[in-house]
Amino acid sequence: MKNNLIIFFLVFLFLINSSKAEEFKFETSEIEIVNSGEVIIANDGKAVSLSGDLEIIAKKFKYTKAKGILEAEYGTAHFISDNLKVEFDKMITNQSSLITTASNNIKIIDLNKKISIETDDLFFDKKNNILKSSTPSLLKDKISNILSADSFNYNLSDGILKLIKANLKDINDNNFFIETAYLDTLNEKLVGNDLTIDLSNKSFDKDNEPRIKGRTITYKDGITEVSKGVFTTCKKNDKCPPWQLSAEKIKHNPNNQTINYKNALLKVYDIPVMYFPKFFHPDPTV
Repeated sequence: MKNNLIIFFLVFLFLINSSKAEEFKFETSEIEIVNSGEVIIANDGKAVSLSGDLEIIAKKFKYTKAKGILEAEYGTAHFISDNLKVEFDKMITNQSSLITTASNNIKIIDLNKKISIETDDLFFDKKNNILKSSTPSLLKDKISNILSADSFNYNLSDGILKLIKANLKDINDNNFFIETAYLDTLNEKLVGNDLTIDLSNKSFDKDNEPRIKGRTITYKDGITEVSKGVFTTCKKNDKCPPWQLSAEKIKHNPNNQTINYKNALLKVYDIPVMYFPKFFHPDPTV
């Protein structure tokens, strides 16, 4: 312990006396200063930015002073002002550009909004507060909704999370497939376009596949509103369903187990049969 304290003290003095990159202080079990002090290699411990805003606990560190770049392996980073934690296999942070990248087995935890994101590729622009990934990602919110996407872009300043080819499975066992979705993490509201919803089929015959398709969606507190939508329970195939209800607006409220329609048109084999200014029926859980 005494040797560790001496090493930490010497490294701290070295950093505060260096002319260019006064970026990190280290508390580690092993440390090596090479290339005339230009590179620090350390193992098993903690690196803290001198501003105090970034703390990284990891197995391995490599700090290149001239570039202001810290590489870390197998650890957790805490971005304190954003109350954001990132678990990673590999991470590179550039304190000059304020760009952090990470790869492999990444878990992002937003402690303020109580959401977590799992992915394998991460780009964090601290200057603009943008967090994004171009690889398939899995998000879980505080009420156990599960949301996956091919890629995401998360603006920490306004709390808007943009997801491409999103799939939401909510607590009522409904599956949403949305081409482009925007999740407002502050208000817990999701909007998107070009969607299909496979509704929970608890009471229907197994040959029925209740679903809604639509142009746009708004989802909040478990209640779904779809514009330019179509509902049917017919089994999926390449042909038009035997019957369907199309409407200007469709609202599904799982709390009272109803689906409501505005300006609905009943079609049988794609032939208009009946028009309803307003209409409702029980949802597939009844």
